[in-house]
Amino acid sequence: MASVNPLSRELVFKIVYYGPGLGGKTTTLEYLHATAKPEYRGKLVSLATPVDRTLYFDFLPVRLPQLRGMNVRLQLFTVPGQVYFNATRKLVLTGADGIVFVSDSQAVRADANMESMENLRENLAEQGRALEHVPHIFQHNKRDLPDLLPLSELDAMLNPSRVFSLATSAKTGLGLYEGLEKISAAVLRAFESRLPDAMGSGLGGFDAIEGGLATALRDASPPPSAPLDAVISRLAPPSKPWSTMPPDSTIGDPSEAAAAPVATASPGGELAPRSAGVRDPVSRGLPPSLRLAARKLAAPADAPATARADGPSAATRHLAQPGLSFVALWPTAEREAIAEIEATIAAERYAVALERCDALVAGIFDKAAELAGSGGTARDPATVPALLGLDGRRYLGFRAVVRRARAGGEITERDALKAFAFVIEARLAESAI
Repeated sequence: MASVNPLSRELVFKIVYYGPGLGGKTTTLEYLHATAKPEYRGKLVSLATPVDRTLYFDFLPVRLPQLRGMNVRLQLFTVPGQVYFNATRKLVLTGADGIVFVSDSQAVRADANMESMENLRENLAEQGRALEHVPHIFQHNKRDLPDLLPLSELDAMLNPSRVFSLATSAKTGLGLYEGLEKISAAVLRAFESRLPDAMGSGLGGFDAIEGGLATALRDASPPPSAPLDAVISRLAPPSKPWSTMPPDSTIGDPSEAAAAPVATASPGGELAPRSAGVRDPVSRGLPPSLRLAARKLAAPADAPATARADGPSAATRHLAQPGLSFVALWPTAEREAIAEIEATIAAERYAVALERCDALVAGIFDKAAELAGSGGTARDPATVPALLGLDGRRYLGFRAVVRRARAGGEITERDALKAFAFVIEARLAESAI
């Protein structure tokens, strides 16, 4: 929902572009970002697969001209069009103030449009909302292509309420700014309708802006072929889809099998080879980028292959040793905090280590939000982890372990190590963007 900051006199609205895959949602944000005046646009952040399909979302903050002394900022999001990523759709849709449904005007995509509209209604219903009660418009996209359905037929299929709709082309920019102006006005009217009567006539509309909102935002100069402040991250799709995100999620990867036995030392002192497909318990549950490091920590050349039952494992013992620290991943000012986490894990003070990890993750999320242009008014836990490319279920698992530590519950060595691994993963993701 709308965020209001009375100190800075700023309103923040979240607008989500929804629709079928390859319908033009991402291209719409790319065009708006490339053609908007620099003083009104923030960084475009795009998390996509290697084949340019949106994996998590695209994010573009846009500042609007002042209305009666109030700063208005829009947070424009797209959702992945593929059903495979429906859990991410739900997360991004949470708290939306307005929705732009981007349909594909091609006749062969009629079924995909209907399926996406039905999915939108289902996801809103799970949040206790109905599309009719959310400000929304329709962009019938790809009007520059042949073999298109008439606008009247698209409205008959998708728009029974007959809300505003228009023809657009995300490639050429046809209708994109007009659509942004219409959804912004609808969101503003809905916000004003919830204000107490004592606040008077509210903010008014965008009519007072000379030439309208579209003219005020659009840059007259030709758009660059590759905007310099676009942040695009290419991510591999998950090995297995997340159908749900239960509150008791773990930090592990969904494709993990049950706990596997650890390799044992042979009588000659050498490690027995592992059977195919068997993972060691230290690296199981960590992202691929960290598994090799974890295995090196867990099985040093001068340590036995199995951990002692009455003491910390080889991984824990070596965390605090010189040359086996992760402090180099952080800026100099933060390295002392990382060294403290490693020391507390080595000292088996796991609950303290969890508290330190939580503080570091909070700082990383703050920096990521500022980098994306969302400033100090938006710290949406549903979107900032995805902005970094972090898996939602792993983040929920991390939060669950932190809550257990604060409640005085039992925290194991494995909990602390996996939480620290999540911190490292978050740091690597932050440095990537």
